[in-house]
Amino acid sequence: MTSLPARLLALAIRLTGRRHNFAQAERDPEAAVARRPRPARPTPALRRTLAVTWETRDGFEVYTLAPRTGARAPRTGAGAPGQGARTGRVIYLHGGAYTSPITRLHWRFLARLVSATGLTVTVPLYPLTPEHACAQASAFALAVYRACAEADPGAPIALMGDSAGGGLALSLAMQVRETGGAGNLPGPAGLVLISPWLDVTTADPSQARIEPRDVMLMRPGVRTLGRWYAGAWDLTDERVSPLFGTLRGLPPIELFCGTHDILVADARRLAALARAEEAPLAYHEEPGLMHVYPLLGLPESRRAEARIWDFLGDRMGRG
Repeated sequence: MTSLPARLLALAIRLTGRRHNFAQAERDPEAAVARRPRPARPTPALRRTLAVTWETRDGFEVYTLAPRTGARAPRTGAGAPGQGARTGRVIYLHGGAYTSPITRLHWRFLARLVSATGLTVTVPLYPLTPEHACAQASAFALAVYRACAEADPGAPIALMGDSAGGGLALSLAMQVRETGGAGNLPGPAGLVLISPWLDVTTADPSQARIEPRDVMLMRPGVRTLGRWYAGAWDLTDERVSPLFGTLRGLPPIELFCGTHDILVADARRLAALARAEEAPLAYHEEPGLMHVYPLLGLPESRRAEARIWDFLGDRMGRG
């Protein structure tokens, strides 16, 4: 049964009218840029808890969060104490329909991730639409991945993202698979996809039935933002919509989505593709939950977090 906090949050979000930002297909790109908020930054409290570094790459910011030296060891699987910070890195790609910046919600989630796992997390603030498109975002994400692999050769890298960032994470894994051999680029150790946007056509017929229960997203506006992201590329290009690619040769995937999210249609299709291709994918579908529910601090979110921490511990090597 859906928890009371989840039901109350869904009601509160619906009352804000947030989803009506996606009600209209007609969107003014210039106005979208003018109204865009500034990206959230790691707070002073987060900086006191974790080691935070910052750099720019090709004009875009990249943050890295890591446990502070001497910090208390993380706890791993079944409550057993860990052995301190681990080698390896998570690259986290934030959501926001490819047009909105990272939020405080993301930073709070990432702080819990680092504290719970002892892993280092790199957070690229990748190029956003409408000024940029998939070609630029994909190239930037691949450059960050390559830099992380070169900075710590042999250390495992996991890819993770929510919503649009989940789509970009899966697309990035496919790019690494295609270029890895020629570029001597190791593949990721695992992927965590949270309510990923995997098909920007937003054409799955089941989404029409789900949309009235979705408190965050509506198809007309989402579809327009998908066209902005595709740019000159076809909407079904696997770099734009990775649901049209193949999962063969990719590492294990941990996939999360709620039933009150139009993107659950994408998640179900990805799970079906994994079964057809016999690809390693564990799908967790939470009844009655909204878009990106694992980030929202709900009882269901905590259960999802525990699964994610365990998955990363297994894939990256327990301390």
